Order: sequence, then C-alpha cells, then structure tokens
Amino acid sequence: MRRHVGVKIAAGAVLAAGVCAGILLAQGALASLGVSESTGKDIVDGWLDSGFINASPAAKALRPALPASRATMVRNAVAWARAYTESPAFKAEYERRRQGARPAPPEAKGTVDDEMARQSAERRKDIEEMKKGFAQLPPDTRKSMEAAVKEAEAANRKLETDPQMVAMLRQGIEAQRASEQEAYQGRLEAYGRRWPADPKALVARRLKEFLEVSADVDFDAKLVPAGKLMRFADAGYEQKPPTWKLCYRAGREATAAAREAAQAWLKGIA
Repeated sequence: MRRHVGVKIAAGAVLAAGVCAGILLAQGALASLGVSESTGKDIVDGWLDSGFINASPAAKALRPALPASRATMVRNAVAWARAYTESPAFKAEYERRRQGARPAPPEAKGTVDDEMARQSAERRKDIEEMKKGFAQLPPDTRKSMEAAVKEAEAANRKLETDPQMVAMLRQGIEAQRASEQEAYQGRLEAYGRRWPADPKALVARRLKEFLEVSADVDFDAKLVPAGKLMRFADAGYEQKPPTWKLCYRAGREATAAAREAAQAWLKGIA
C-alpha cells in the first residue's frame, strides 16, 4: 500500500514538474522576444483572424540577434503559440468569439399577407399625417396639398384593389425575402469557413497558408533605395504577401526554423 502511495506521489511530482517546466519555457519564449503574454496572445489571435503575423512587437529583440539565436527564438515562439492554442482557456475564448460572430437570420416578419397589411397600414398612416397638417397651411398651399392627398389615396386604393398591383406587391415582398435569405446563407457559409467548430481546423488552415507562402522566399533578393525606404530590385517581389516579406526580413535560418516547427505542428493536428 505504501509503495502504491509512493508511486502516486512520485508520478504527481513528475507531472507537476513537467507543468512548471512548460510554464517556464512558455514564459522564457516570450521574454526572450520582449513580448508580454497578453501581446503574444494578441499576435496569435490576429494571425488566426487574418493570416497576418504581426512580428513588430518582437522586432527589437529579433533584429540584432545572430541567425542561430534568431532561429531558436522563433522556434520557441512557435512552440508557445502551439501550447496557447491547445489550452482550455484559448478554446473557451474561441468558442465565445465564435458564438458572438454568428450571423443573425433575417428578422421574422410574419407571412407575406402580414407584410402586405403592414405596408397598407403604413401608407394610410402617412396619408392621415398629411391631412393633419392642412389646418396650419395657407389656402393656396392647402389646396395643392389636398390634391396631392387625393392622388395618394387613389394610388393606395389601386394598390389594394387592382389584382395586378396586388400581385406585383406580393411578388416584390417574396423576392425581397428570398434575397435576404440567400444573403444570410452566404454569410452563414462565410462564417463557417472563418469560424469552424473545432479551432484546430482554423489553425491547420493558417499553418498551410504559411508553409505555402514561405516556400519560395528568395533570401538573396537585392534591395535598392527608394527615398527613405528600401525596396526590392525585382519589382515582382514588391507584390508578394506580407508573410513572404516577413520571412525575407527574418532570414533563412529563422524561416527554416519556423517552417520546421509549423510542419511539426500541422502533423500533430492531422
């Protein structure tokens, strides 16, 4: 019995040590970049949101580092990002944001007949409001307004009694509702792509995007002055996405480390 208790205590101690080591490693990864935990989370969340990696908070630490040290810093940062996206806190926050981003369906407005009755009541109300202002108008103006009201009443009667006009009103309402439903379905599909139920699917998509964009970075590309800035001598490189340019600035070693870590992360998801 004592032996089993001792084994359990030892196992617990090993587990606690592992957790502490993981926490220290995570803190060290961010500390070496001069980035707070809050900022680190913002960077990862921003990457998942848009695919853009905002490395500017870590630029001060990365820029002067030697290539090998920079690669280690990048590798540790990716490890921290992976641990963060696998944490219960991240998953809970992701689900909260996912539910908050869900598009609302078209507002229920009753049947088509209900909508036609509502529109009819609205038109009659507008005519009655016009009549209320007659007493405040000069005779000449009142006469022209009375004529306008009579025209409005005649037009409204036609809308409500002419079968062709009634059919057109009905078709218009039905077409508008169909358009609203189609637009809602489009928003729902876009939402499903942007906010998959399992955040791992979104992480995997961003990792694949990164690996695709970073696969052909030309680290030997030349820069030329352009005013106070530097631009690529090859104009085609100026059209490359921000992640491609970020990898170029990070350098061959750091990009290779990031790609290796991303591939391992993606393999772990699959």
